[in-house]
Amino acid sequence: MKRRVVIIGGGSGGAILANNLPLEDFEVTVVDRSPYHYYWPWLLYVAFRGSRRPMKREIRSLLKPGVNFIQSGAQSVDLNNRKVVLENGKTLDYDYLVVATGSRPTYGLIGGHEKAVEKYGDYHSTIENAERVWKTVNSLKQGTFAIVVGGDPYRCPPSPLEGVFLAEEFFRSRGLRDRVKVVFAVPYPRPYPAEPMNEVVEPLLKERGVEYITFFTLDRIEEDRKVAVSMEGEELKYDALVVVPPHVGTDMKISPEDVLTTDRFIQADKFTNNIKGFDDAFVIGDASAVPVAKTGVTAHLQAGVVARRLQGEDARNNGRTNCPFDLGYGLGTFVISDYNNPVVKLPPSRFSHLAKIAFAAAYWDMVRYPELWNPIFEAYFEATEPAKLSKIYV
Repeated sequence: MKRRVVIIGGGSGGAILANNLPLEDFEVTVVDRSPYHYYWPWLLYVAFRGSRRPMKREIRSLLKPGVNFIQSGAQSVDLNNRKVVLENGKTLDYDYLVVATGSRPTYGLIGGHEKAVEKYGDYHSTIENAERVWKTVNSLKQGTFAIVVGGDPYRCPPSPLEGVFLAEEFFRSRGLRDRVKVVFAVPYPRPYPAEPMNEVVEPLLKERGVEYITFFTLDRIEEDRKVAVSMEGEELKYDALVVVPPHVGTDMKISPEDVLTTDRFIQADKFTNNIKGFDDAFVIGDASAVPVAKTGVTAHLQAGVVARRLQGEDARNNGRTNCPFDLGYGLGTFVISDYNNPVVKLPPSRFSHLAKIAFAAAYWDMVRYPELWNPIFEAYFEATEPAKLSKIYV
């Protein structure tokens, strides 16, 4: 009999995993509350380039024929009894479970955050909020434009600085750079948390006249005074403010509850993606508490590992990150590391920027046809292993 695999979440990790499993051996069911799969990295270009390029497709259209899709949220998961109760009232039994529900922004941790998003938008939540950012930057003719990291974790580690670089380029292209000050505030001791990559981006911030504030742990936003206040007591005055929201994990009820962290990420083995204490359940992508970057590439790689493990291989994650990083002005880099190697100090190049745009253009095909793209990715990841690159870029 075919083994029943239930995948909760039809995003990058869930869809790629479903399409990598041989249907002659598995009965695969994908469950998602939304009918759509979103390419979330493109919110950056909606917010700072005004892009209207479609960034969502129906999940059904991305799954191979034979993969079942149920549009419903998952209300609860009973790991001990292998049951998933859906919001539509249906109960699913499984042989293997994979949670790929992603992460979601939360606005209740910072005073005044919700009002700030309603007015200025953000580029980590919805298309509508990203469009608000585009409206914000277009309406600002003078004053201070601030991007503040509201707390950890959040999707895509390079994204806050990507917004800073693209905003700075936008105001300069409009001839407003002498009238609009761009400010970036973070709770870290440096603009980018990992020092090797910080050595790449910090000189660019200085060169482009971007002011940055470190050790700024956002506590509240006082819109009436147009001030962001840190827990350290520092005040940042602004005319327009975009906050990178902290993210939390799944909203499903999960039993036993001790597999969840306090912010509802699911604890897992960092090598196998098995949910803590269960050899028949996995978590991949942003929903996991494993300390790796919350990106689509991470979900993609973890999906590959789980697919191979379900087929009997002793596949393991090496913690690889490979985050494209837009530096503005047609330049880019990649944040590349793994469990055994720190982030590579990869210098800015036009090639890296073009590679990010090319990846976005090919994304839907990569999800739908993994059998064609897997060999390409394997060759790429082998050629760009952090241990190899670190000998070149010191």
